[in-house]
Amino acid sequence: MKTVLLLPGFNEGLHSRDYNKTIKTIESRNYKVKFVAISWLRTTANDWVEQLEKTYKNYKTANTILAGFSYGAVTAFVAASRHNPSELWLFSLSPRFHEDMPNLPKSTINQIGKRRLAAFNNLIFSTAAKNIKCKTLIFVGGTESKKDPALLKRAKSANKLIVSSTLVSMPDVPHDISDKNYLKAIEQNI
Repeated sequence: MKTVLLLPGFNEGLHSRDYNKTIKTIESRNYKVKFVAISWLRTTANDWVEQLEKTYKNYKTANTILAGFSYGAVTAFVAASRHNPSELWLFSLSPRFHEDMPNLPKSTINQIGKRRLAAFNNLIFSTAAKNIKCKTLIFVGGTESKKDPALLKRAKSANKLIVSSTLVSMPDVPHDISDKNYLKAIEQNI
């Protein structure tokens, strides 16, 4: 049985959304899930990857799937580019890479903070994507894409650059991994 290391979105923990529903959905498809709590306070993407790697080193890569939602997807993506997991599942991959920085709204830049912004700016998406060799599922919702078109652009770019990837488009799905339609898409595609 493969283990899924599941990372939450920014500033989220197990009970921030109904991650338990997401975990149960994944487990219903015969996977074991380990929720990886991230310490978000005063940390950057580099710290998040380091935190994931502390957990990841306890698992055999051939039997481990990295999965993340939003900023957790960014973290899983970076870790997958450095290691070779069995699979990679990107749920609503945030557009927070070097290539995305020129297009970020000023309000978003102000919210991110200088240290996080600098760390994101050092993440070169196109280079990292070429290092991912595992099967990759990229989930993106229609409603979330309307609110943040860069999210859809990042998902399409990931699908194009990651050799063994599949883009899962979910119409009318918001930026919420616990949404019933999001869960249905996960169940149908993993």
